Amino acid sequence: MKKYYLMLAVAAMTLGFASCSNDDPIKTDTYEYGVTGLITKTVSGESFYDNTNGYPKFFIDYVKGSVKLELHDVKYAPMMPAQTFTLDNLSATFASSDRYSLTSGDKTYTVMEGYQVKDVRCNAHIGLFMHYLTYSVVSERGTSKVYTFPSTILSKLADDNLNYTTTTDTYFIFTSEIGNEGSYTGHLVLNNVQFSIGDRQSPKMTITIPYDEHVTLTSTKTGYIATGTGITGLYKEGNIEVPFEQSTIDNMEIVVDVVNKEYSISFDCMGGSYEKSGKLYL
Repeated sequence: MKKYYLMLAVAAMTLGFASCSNDDPIKTDTYEYGVTGLITKTVSGESFYDNTNGYPKFFIDYVKGSVKLELHDVKYAPMMPAQTFTLDNLSATFASSDRYSLTSGDKTYTVMEGYQVKDVRCNAHIGLFMHYLTYSVVSERGTSKVYTFPSTILSKLADDNLNYTTTTDTYFIFTSEIGNEGSYTGHLVLNNVQFSIGDRQSPKMTITIPYDEHVTLTSTKTGYIATGTGITGLYKEGNIEVPFEQSTIDNMEIVVDVVNKEYSISFDCMGGSYEKSGKLYL
């Protein structure tokens, strides 16, 4: 049985999404994959991925048209030990064997005494390494919390490590969400990047590029290309993200190849330019 680790690539919005032949059928009656790849990884000794939410694992039954969802290592209260719960027979709709959506409908699952799971929804495109899972947990006290799992992929350092020094190393976080009816949103975070401005270099900055109405995604056989101009970026000032007020991100092209595990990034901003290519951690 094949297993894919769905820590996924960037996406873009509904406008400009062009589908192509990325829906080759998976020739089995069942299929299994899990969102586990970065759970145990650390960045400078600190947990990079918030594993207090645990991680989901999916078992697709194409014959029955249903999905079993396992929620691994979840903790719904500070003193609660990590546990694994199973939600059976989630109703699934398949656009192809590669693309599906699921929902719990009106079902409520009592996962342990005092805690119920409901409003489970997930949209996924396995071939493009994209998904978005959300569900709610309601306690017997009436409190409710929503848990979400967007698609996330990281770049590798030059030495292929994932042990970043978060204040100095340059690395990228590609995050995406796939919504209803094939809509896409997401963003790219560029950590500790410098721009070439003439013969000068800018200070190191952490920048977020949101995939807004100015961004177009074109699907390819190995991933996608995201392009756009006139994008309002955000830069980090302390722990706060602040919009760029004097410059937009223009002539942007992001190429993500999930088959060969490669990426390239290029754009213009603040009178300068930025270009980078490398390997993806998949």
